[in-house]
Amino acid sequence: MGKASRKKHLKRQQAATLQQYGGVKLSEALINLCKPYDHDLPLQGYKNLMAAAAVAWNIALQPKEKRHDMLSDTLNNMPSTQNKFEDDLNEYMSNPNPENPPDSVVYFHLLSGLIQRKDELYPNDNRVVVDYAITEKGTKRNVTVSSALP
Repeated sequence: MGKASRKKHLKRQQAATLQQYGGVKLSEALINLCKPYDHDLPLQGYKNLMAAAAVAWNIALQPKEKRHDMLSDTLNNMPSTQNKFEDDLNEYMSNPNPENPPDSVVYFHLLSGLIQRKDELYPNDNRVVVDYAITEKGTKRNVTVSSALP
């Protein structure tokens, strides 16, 4: 099979896969997931939001009974919240300060909201986010996502 034939075969395969998911590219789905949280963020903020969306997407693929543990593990392994999430959450619940919540609690709310949006908008999409890249040219941002089928 020549190079052109392989390219055509790959395009047909990708088109068939996209049809399975309503013609929505995974990059489009992640961008849509982030819409309520994207308020003209600077590039680094947008990258952080997209990282959260990728994590939330993959957690949402798990059975509901496993999600809390995965969410806690994720938050406990983040450099800024390392092994403090449960303590931060307990402290916040006993003495809430809406003006200045701990970073781990804010991130917990963000991830929970993104997981809920994934469940609502794409309940049957079981693609796993493997990698993503964000580039910016002028005012236009491009999101590229690599996925794996389960």
